[in-house]
Amino acid sequence: MSTARYQHARSNIPPEEAGPDDLELRGRPAGLAPPEELARLHPDTPFLIAYSRISDDWRQHNKKKAATSAWSAGKGVANQHRRNDRNAARHGAVIVHRYTDNDLSASKRDVVRPDFQAILRDLRRGQTPDGYPVHGIICVDQDRVQRTDRDWEDFVEALTLDPSRRFYTPSGPMDLTEESEIIKTGIMAVVNKAESMKKKRRIRDWHQDRILDGLPHSGPRPFGWEEDRENLRTAESDFLGWAIDERIKGKAVQTLCDESKRRGLTGTRGNDLVPQTLTQMMTAPRVCGYRANCGELALDDDGEPIVGIWKTVTTPEKWRAVCATFGPGSTYLARGSGTPRITGIPKTVKYLGSTLLRCQYRIEEEKDGAITTRVCNAAMSGSKATRSKRSPYVYTCATCSRNAISGPMVDQQLQRLVLAKLKRAEATFIPVKAAWPDEKKLQQKADKLAELERQWQDDEVPDAMFYRLAPPLERQIKKLRSERAKFELAAATQNEAPDVVAKRWVNGEYDLSQKRQVLFEIFAAVQVLPGQKGNKIPNPKRIIPVWK
Repeated sequence: MSTARYQHARSNIPPEEAGPDDLELRGRPAGLAPPEELARLHPDTPFLIAYSRISDDWRQHNKKKAATSAWSAGKGVANQHRRNDRNAARHGAVIVHRYTDNDLSASKRDVVRPDFQAILRDLRRGQTPDGYPVHGIICVDQDRVQRTDRDWEDFVEALTLDPSRRFYTPSGPMDLTEESEIIKTGIMAVVNKAESMKKKRRIRDWHQDRILDGLPHSGPRPFGWEEDRENLRTAESDFLGWAIDERIKGKAVQTLCDESKRRGLTGTRGNDLVPQTLTQMMTAPRVCGYRANCGELALDDDGEPIVGIWKTVTTPEKWRAVCATFGPGSTYLARGSGTPRITGIPKTVKYLGSTLLRCQYRIEEEKDGAITTRVCNAAMSGSKATRSKRSPYVYTCATCSRNAISGPMVDQQLQRLVLAKLKRAEATFIPVKAAWPDEKKLQQKADKLAELERQWQDDEVPDAMFYRLAPPLERQIKKLRSERAKFELAAATQNEAPDVVAKRWVNGEYDLSQKRQVLFEIFAAVQVLPGQKGNKIPNPKRIIPVWK
């Protein structure tokens, strides 16, 4: 029986006709005889283990291309194994075990290659997990095994524990115990490492050139743009621009996601929009024409944001304003877990008046033998009412547990007070056109940092001085930009006319989050007097507004 027959998962397929789908990518090849029988049938045949690795399996990450291609994820490593089989047959060897690391780089220090580590273990013990002896290893090229000198040293040490073992490539077997082979492969290891560094630099330079030319990101199509990443997709871009405007006005992100479902919109991968995804879309610099790189806004030599050639869905002012409505760890440029809001508005809860209402029950206390009273003044929150059909929810004080009031009645009264206040405010409303007072200070800091970087690039400033002076300037600039965004957000909110606010409230355009924002802008608090025991009729006179 031909030794080449053992190289294929389907023993009835000739080596020259075997394709990637006919190969087992890991473990013992199908149809291979047991170790003792194989050794008896082929006493002088080298038993090899085969290794296949590919750094980036694009089909595994791009479902759309994979769906339209005859090639699927894993075909790259399967092709390497097919060539290993043919080369092993050409050299009269038998492959007894296959090892595969798909979509794993060999040049990144933090990437662990499980099957490469398994190879080292099996080489040290001299046999495969199925008990076959190991006389060498075969791969399509040396750089499949290593890209760093560290990996190569570990591999050579494990392989040469038995001096008779050989390293096979398409050019033939190599004895890595010989001085000439060690020198040759060592030089190749250095060349492979340099090539890896060169490739990374080319990719980095390519991305940097695209940034400087104002070209859009590579990769999947962003929501709101066509496949060319320059022209807008009308339905998506209109929604994204609307969502940014409504978020600036205080609408909850979940409400915006619900609207996307109503419009029949999904993300670029076909999934429904969720708050985290939509937050990233709205706060991405691309919406206003800016470009980001590695979590930082791309700036030109003058410290100004680089403007791309693609069409935009909003303005830079609105982009900064919408970013200011989120915590610093939630935006596109600072991805991370949610952090407290920076708008000064309490977190949206289920009921309109929660935390705005203040309990006015008088608590008796004994101090030094005298009875005194004090006002509870704790915040009241809404909760479901299980016993009342008239009031499905109530506002209660959890601190003293002695004060409760009908929820629907309170909300109705709050709405009446708000609309009356807005109607009176309309007569005296004057739009505010205030400029941020620290714009000049921000520009000075940015110019100073740009000049410091120029001097450092020209070797006028030593490294130690640059790294001592630059970080404080960067922190100050970041803080000032955040303050400017908050100022612009507040200005945009204050410039909405009272009659417009009232109309949107009545028409149902405001969600709960926006209504609560209006309440906290109008009221300092709303006091709730204790009710009479046994009186089940809601009394609006118990509510005392405290205006700002």
